[in-house]
Amino acid sequence: MDNAPVHPDVETLTAENITCIFMLPNTTVILQSMFQGLIEFMKRRYRKQILSKLRFEGDDDQEEAACSTVQFWKALTSKDCVYMINEAWESLPEHIVKQSWRNLVPFLENVE
Repeated sequence: MDNAPVHPDVETLTAENITCIFMLPNTTVILQSMFQGLIEFMKRRYRKQILSKLRFEGDDDQEEAACSTVQFWKALTSKDCVYMINEAWESLPEHIVKQSWRNLVPFLENVE
């Protein structure tokens, strides 16, 4: 975790099977850049799923298509979005995750 004052102390966050460490000050920028590849992939997959669900099947009439689009957005629920985000995460290739961590911790080269 970063050193934001809103975080509880290490003792509060540490459990038998969890170890919490605080990052050095000013490392948030490094972490954010580390995860850019993951975030980019997730956004693309999520958008692709939205467009896939929104696809008009044989609608040539623009007015009908516009109505279908409005109905689609009205019917889309938070639960639908969470499922699509989960599907995007599940499709995330392992090598993208590993590469993201290697950017932060280069000695993880041989970690499987």
